[in-house]
Amino acid sequence: MEGVEIDGKVYTELLKDAIRRSVVLVVLVGPLLAACWCVGAQRPLGPLTLAIYVAAVGVLILCEQWLSFTKEWGSALRGSRTDFLYVLIATLMDKASFVVCVTAIASIGRDLAGWFQINLWPTGWSLGLQVVVALLIADTAAYFRHRLFHKSAVLWRFHRIHHSMTELYWIRSAYTHPLEQLCILMAIMLPIALLGADDDVVAAVAFLFGLSGLLQHANVDSRSSVLNYVFATPEVHRVHHRADEQGSHSNFSAFFVLMDILLGTYYRPGQAAAPIRVGLEGVTAFPRDFLSHLAMPFGRDPIALGGDGVWGRGRSDMPAASDP
Repeated sequence: MEGVEIDGKVYTELLKDAIRRSVVLVVLVGPLLAACWCVGAQRPLGPLTLAIYVAAVGVLILCEQWLSFTKEWGSALRGSRTDFLYVLIATLMDKASFVVCVTAIASIGRDLAGWFQINLWPTGWSLGLQVVVALLIADTAAYFRHRLFHKSAVLWRFHRIHHSMTELYWIRSAYTHPLEQLCILMAIMLPIALLGADDDVVAAVAFLFGLSGLLQHANVDSRSSVLNYVFATPEVHRVHHRADEQGSHSNFSAFFVLMDILLGTYYRPGQAAAPIRVGLEGVTAFPRDFLSHLAMPFGRDPIALGGDGVWGRGRSDMPAASDP
């Protein structure tokens, strides 16, 4: 009986290790291949993306309960009312942005192509390959959008709300001021729609970026190994949320990490021991309610860290951002 018990513990640890090493494959790489195949085969995306999304959420829920990076962060199942308000608004904005991009923006792109008599999009390529190209273009735009929100004092007022989180779990990918969320969605969808990408290609890119956001912020002890040099995994993105100088200077990518590597902002994630502190450096308190977040960027003076360690009038808390 004792030998069986020991073997059971060994098998449990082997299973956990297998899940840690495969969670990025299951939640991101698998859906990427499935979306490329579905678009390439000209099959309807709706049922597939819904099924994948539900399955991915289920995997992340189980992983946050069984294989959390740190128990101190909790999980999406214990999310706050503010968390769920952000999710609702982000979902509505995602749908609205998609409609705008595949109608008005795509129409402008077609008019430009006709005016200049050039084909702005590689329509002759297979649709699956077009999805990969669209992901690279959207990821480049998303990278520079993210860098800009760290660089600009005005835009940082919006972005610091996302960085104020002191716990990460998957639904907190939506924990972003609605105006910044709009900028994120436009950076992802507008360039490829303007260039003339097919509606299904735009839909697949928006869906895959959404999955990537969930995975990046998940409280999961993933071990992605070489995939950390390809995708913005939880290990990679967790570095960006660290409450220190390194966090504000590195790992800005939203899907692939190619731009970080090319521009020298990639920071290789080590095997960090939990817990690590995420949030804003030197900040001990931050408004948690949704309405305060909505109004915060529009105050006459920047809302910054006061001398008593709570939020009020004080010095600017904007982090420095390194140049590319």
